[in-house]
Amino acid sequence: MRSFVTILQVCVLLSMGILAGTVLGWFAGLSKTLPDINAFEAPEATLVYSSDGVLLGRVFRENRTNVALKDIPKELREATVAIEDKRFYEHSGVDMRGVARAVFANLRGQRMAQGGSTITQQLARNVYLTQRKTIQRKIQEIFLAILIERNFSKDHILELYLNQIFYGSGAFGVQAAAKIYFGKDVHNLDLAECALIAGLPQKPSGYSPHENVDGAVGRRNTVLATMADLGYITDKQKEEAMSEKARIVPRRSGRTAYKAPHFVDYVNKHIKEQYGEDVLYGGGLRVYTTLNWEMQQAAEKALRAQIKAKSKTYRASEGCLIALDPNTGGILAMVGSVDPESHYNRCTQAGRQPGSSFKVFVYSAALAEGWKPSTHLPNTRVSYPGGGGRTWTPRNYDGRYGGSVTMEAAVARSINLPAIYTAKKIGVKNVIKYARLMGIRSPLEPYLPIAIGGIPGVHPIEMASAYCTFANDGLHPEPMSILRITNSRSETQAEFSPDMQQVISKSVSRYMDQMLRSVVTRGTGTGAASITEARGKTGTTNNERDVWFIGYVPKKIVCAVWVGNDNNSSMRGATGGGLCIPVWREFMSKAIPVFDAAKAKAEQAAKKNKPKLTTGQPESAEPSPTTTDSADGDETDTVKLRVCTETGMLATSACPRWRTKTFTRGDQPTELCTVHSGAALEPASQENTSPHDDAASDLEYVTVTVCSQSGMLAGNSCPKIKKKFLLEDVPTQVCNVKHDQMRE
Repeated sequence: MRSFVTILQVCVLLSMGILAGTVLGWFAGLSKTLPDINAFEAPEATLVYSSDGVLLGRVFRENRTNVALKDIPKELREATVAIEDKRFYEHSGVDMRGVARAVFANLRGQRMAQGGSTITQQLARNVYLTQRKTIQRKIQEIFLAILIERNFSKDHILELYLNQIFYGSGAFGVQAAAKIYFGKDVHNLDLAECALIAGLPQKPSGYSPHENVDGAVGRRNTVLATMADLGYITDKQKEEAMSEKARIVPRRSGRTAYKAPHFVDYVNKHIKEQYGEDVLYGGGLRVYTTLNWEMQQAAEKALRAQIKAKSKTYRASEGCLIALDPNTGGILAMVGSVDPESHYNRCTQAGRQPGSSFKVFVYSAALAEGWKPSTHLPNTRVSYPGGGGRTWTPRNYDGRYGGSVTMEAAVARSINLPAIYTAKKIGVKNVIKYARLMGIRSPLEPYLPIAIGGIPGVHPIEMASAYCTFANDGLHPEPMSILRITNSRSETQAEFSPDMQQVISKSVSRYMDQMLRSVVTRGTGTGAASITEARGKTGTTNNERDVWFIGYVPKKIVCAVWVGNDNNSSMRGATGGGLCIPVWREFMSKAIPVFDAAKAKAEQAAKKNKPKLTTGQPESAEPSPTTTDSADGDETDTVKLRVCTETGMLATSACPRWRTKTFTRGDQPTELCTVHSGAALEPASQENTSPHDDAASDLEYVTVTVCSQSGMLAGNSCPKIKKKFLLEDVPTQVCNVKHDQMRE
């Protein structure tokens, strides 16, 4: 009998040893699966800023901005400890009292007032483990909590917790919660607001201030009462905080959470291509962009107001605006749609026919071949062979033909036939070559209709980029949107510089600039004349499906405006001058002063930081007066001639209007006007001058009545004002907008 008992004891001891070894082995194996607590990096939102320091958007999968514990109010820290883990500063990761209390409550079938998990356990579960409810995961959680407590201080644990926990409505961490619910940074929260946020993690959806404000306030009051019981606040503070009304800001959903949403999407695309999705959505990047928020607001307002005002008259429903700095290619404003919720960015994704705005590439190619603004071009109808044995007989928009006109007059009045003639002469491939040089990347077909914009489509950002070339003496900048990228610790990750290239000569650029100025002073773009030194080109396609104006002020801002319909339907009677110029003019009137102020500020800062010169030359020294700014050789004498304002040819006695114009010798017109046959004017009026002579005495001024809104000659229904012009700058087109109808 005794031997049997002995054997039994040995078996029991062996079994217990095996069981203990198995359990210890299981625990040892389990411990090896624990993650490295030091390897964790919390995902953090990428922040996108404008050049003037405005936060445009937060890009995230988890909306989180980490903040240091010192920047989190003491009241929020105490409220969190009070409601989530009142023995936080006493336990070593696991609160056995809390576990026992939770188990007892479960056994009694009661609902727990608080869970058995400590703040440290919640941190372990949310940061390092899954949310699966298994025994293995719970044991891992306990192990991790103890490990965390051994390696991190209580303050560090609390800081991690407050930055990681989910607070509902897409907010991870207290900074995101403060912004989403109260529209302020976490350090600006008061006691009542701190208590409300501290109460959310237990049930983020059930206590959501956006979905259940009464439930959120009730939970807040529970937190305040607990804080008072634990001595964190006085009864008076509790009562005052409980009586405070919860001032919850409305939920911002979708793209309206971004300022300048189309631009932010454009920036995000570039970040994703360079760094990948994980970094974009969780890398905590700080992206500093070229966009100016003041200009962006002006652009949005101008485009939406104009489309709304003209939508019934012209059946126009969509449009876009993009503005670039021609000195750098930096995007200053981008409005991809009249609807901020639209994901379709018409500045960068919509390929639309450019109409006459594409003629600049035809004439740039011709000027590079030695043609001049004074070159005479035929304005007669010609039929060209087309596809399928048919012929193509293009026409002018105004239906007027005959004789010849100078290149400058053809550009100013947007006459089609001279442009087609020019493209035929110099070759369509040459036109495409110059379009490519100036930044057009869309498909271009080598057929003659390209001369008047007959192509599948081009993006507005490409057209704005191309016109930067004329605004900057032939230098073409690639569009850029990002200046600098840092991480959340302000360490620079990347910096971006302008990508500039001289694609046409200064002389070609200045000739084009001269002709685009004529568009505004006496051509189809006179509505833009109220903007000082404006240049530009209108564009209107067949059946008025697309209308454009791309204009600029040299060395300042280039702005392209497109208006049309996504279904490509016609806008009856619409033109680039009538629909797009008012948008452009309104935007530029606000943007130019902002640009000038920013430039002056930058110059002042540069002057302040300018290093002392070590060449021995005085800092204020000016360049030698013999130095010229010409890249195309020495300046030559000029000649003044009277030219017909309609044709640009030498004026005759029959020309109804003429103007005195200065030409570089050799570039002046030599033929008399062929449209208005008459005798040549007195030779005495055609006098040689030096380029440095003061010609102020030759200027002639007239006062005319113009429309106060369009700047054109006033029509019957226009609000009228009298305005003084140089004779050569007097507008020639009559405003055809029905202002009375507009007011209705």
